[in-house]
Amino acid sequence: MNKITNEALQRIRFDDVPWLPYPRIKDSFFRVLRVEEESNVVVLNFKMPAGTITPVHGHHCVAMAYTLKGEWFYENLDFQAGEMAFETTVETHQPVTHNQPAELLTILFGGKGNDRLIEDHNEDGSTTMLKTKFFKAVERISVEDFMKLDMAALID
Repeated sequence: MNKITNEALQRIRFDDVPWLPYPRIKDSFFRVLRVEEESNVVVLNFKMPAGTITPVHGHHCVAMAYTLKGEWFYENLDFQAGEMAFETTVETHQPVTHNQPAELLTILFGGKGNDRLIEDHNEDGSTTMLKTKFFKAVERISVEDFMKLDMAALID
């Protein structure tokens, strides 16, 4: 039997990773737990207060969002704690919370050669692309270091 090495296995304690203000959604927070650049995999924790309306967005990757706490909705789907959304297309959608906050564990799978992960559709008709480099830049950093980042340089 092969022995697991420290390079192959990492323990990441959620409580050791600070919550950062999510720049695209007012009063929401995220923390990037792990980024694997070669395969463009991002694992992040995300929380939104009650009454949140996210930007319309689509994924250029496989996206899974496991609901840890609370509930959130797409147009005709609701997700409660213990349920997961599994998305494999670029179709746009707009998650919202209603009467209670939600906390999600989200995994984005871009795959080798695909660093384009989330495409937000802005109110002015433009789009904003979040690539692997954005998530890598904020992986497990402090709030102080996050506030010093040049967001424009990280978001396409």
